[in-house]
Amino acid sequence: MRILEGKTLSAEILAALPARAEAVRAALGRPPSLAIVNYYENSPSAVYVKRKIAACAKAGIAVKLFAPDPAEGYAAFKALLARLGADPAYDAIMIERPLPDGFETLETWDAVPAAKDVDGLSTMNMGRLFVSKKFSEIEKSGFFTPCTALAVVRLLKFHKIDPAGLNIAVAGRSAIVGRPLAQMLTALDATVTVCHTRTKDIAAVFRAADLVITAVGKAKWLKKELLPPGMTVIDVGTNFDENGKMCGDADFEDLQQTAAAVSPVPGGVGPVTLACLLEATMKAAELAARAAPAETKKGGIILT
Repeated sequence: MRILEGKTLSAEILAALPARAEAVRAALGRPPSLAIVNYYENSPSAVYVKRKIAACAKAGIAVKLFAPDPAEGYAAFKALLARLGADPAYDAIMIERPLPDGFETLETWDAVPAAKDVDGLSTMNMGRLFVSKKFSEIEKSGFFTPCTALAVVRLLKFHKIDPAGLNIAVAGRSAIVGRPLAQMLTALDATVTVCHTRTKDIAAVFRAADLVITAVGKAKWLKKELLPPGMTVIDVGTNFDENGKMCGDADFEDLQQTAAAVSPVPGGVGPVTLACLLEATMKAAELAARAAPAETKKGGIILT
């Protein structure tokens, strides 16, 4: 079975960032900057927060972690986003999920200015994604796309898997992965079926597919009996098994017997997602540098 690892691609993306960070510093008098908002210290996504902070340091990106108390309520959360959005010391804002109950709303995502919305969840960024017919339009644009969805596309390209003409099944219809990923793959000329909890016969959909991508957030649910032999699987899930060990949606050991290729968890989509986030942060900083008034450039703005 072929292992579709993402660490090599991630390293390639990250290697290009320090030089770009120096150019931003020269233009603005400060490094590119990222604000991370994370409510739950022990969530699966929080595992990557420490890695993001460490990777930012290597790339020359200043980062500050905000850990609000859920008891402060939604109004305090919105006030924090408004403050970060208006503060020129921050080029990018990343909101880690999950959020407290009732916080994941359209109002939340639109509270982040589109120019700082590096995970592409605002209606402005998402809308531009969904009106893009070809992937080249997405690549050449100035807007942001969900980092995890973009990471899947880049991982496929890195391993020379061309989506054009393929029948691809995407399990999961979230706004952060499933639906934007389906749009990206369609823009790459794939025929995409999005599966979800109400799909009547998901195994039949998988049998008709050339490639399966799972992003449902359920540990090891994808077993070999759901797939035809020789399937390629991209696993986007980040979960913990009964022993507290990180795992994906796919039962990796089970699929080894029949699958042609599988992306591992950890070490597959995750590292590429991190690299795409840092690259998007750099892009946001570069856009800010170009848009900044002349008197603020090289002005020694201090990140607080």
